Amino acid sequence: MAKSLGEEISMALSNITALIIKTDDKNERTQLTRQQAKLAGQLQIFVDQTVDEALPEYEEATEALNAANGEAASAKRKLDKIASSIKKFSQAITKLESLAEKVT
Repeated sequence: MAKSLGEEISMALSNITALIIKTDDKNERTQLTRQQAKLAGQLQIFVDQTVDEALPEYEEATEALNAANGEAASAKRKLDKIASSIKKFSQAITKLESLAEKVT
């Protein structure tokens, strides 16, 4: 089960950072760095706004981050899973953007 959205965002940022450090592929590092910047930007919105946990987008974003963080944990052990982690983080960031639009 997913933790709170705040905990998942924090874990996502930590996991993306770990993957940036671990990967030797320049393209993957660039993609991860861009995702990290986008995620950090979304975090700012949540810091500045109060998010209603009853919103369906809140639950969707939290669950998507949980899935992405799970994939990243696996990718830390197996470099071939980094591409899958990038895809899951991309999906999670899309959910966060949807939620951010709802609360602003």
